[in-house]
Amino acid sequence: MAIGETTANGTVKPLLSNKGKNRVPLRALARVSLVAVGVQFGWALQLSLLTPYVQELGIPHTWASYIWLCGPISGMLMQPLIGHCSDQCVSKWGRRRPFIVTGAGFVILAVLTIAFSADIGYALGDTLISRPRAIIIFVAGFWVLDLANNTLQGPCRALLADFTG
Repeated sequence: MAIGETTANGTVKPLLSNKGKNRVPLRALARVSLVAVGVQFGWALQLSLLTPYVQELGIPHTWASYIWLCGPISGMLMQPLIGHCSDQCVSKWGRRRPFIVTGAGFVILAVLTIAFSADIGYALGDTLISRPRAIIIFVAGFWVLDLANNTLQGPCRALLADFTG
């Protein structure tokens, strides 16, 4: 059984045809793919930050695995939620772009929080010997970074799929 419209002479005209297919220019596809590069940069940044900075702040190495729990937990919760929300979005900027911009903003906020967690901790009363506030700020920033990366990843992949058709 053919799928399509039946013409006056009884032939079936396919609904989808390769003749009128829109081709995506390579330059435009490369620009959209840069979003995916940014997401992967965010993940690489997160992976490279944890262990050395945890040790510098004085967190016991065994506790680092508990901090890493945020990855599977946030991925399990955020990816489907953000994916559903971006599928339903009717923004004037498109379905995916508001989530990508929001996620990117949170990545910037999280990276700055992580980078300056020791300084913020000192400003709030930490000493060179004891840094509980810096540790809390670092862990919070790390979790926000993971949530932001998960917020970015789903809409970014969907945008690539939407763009290429």
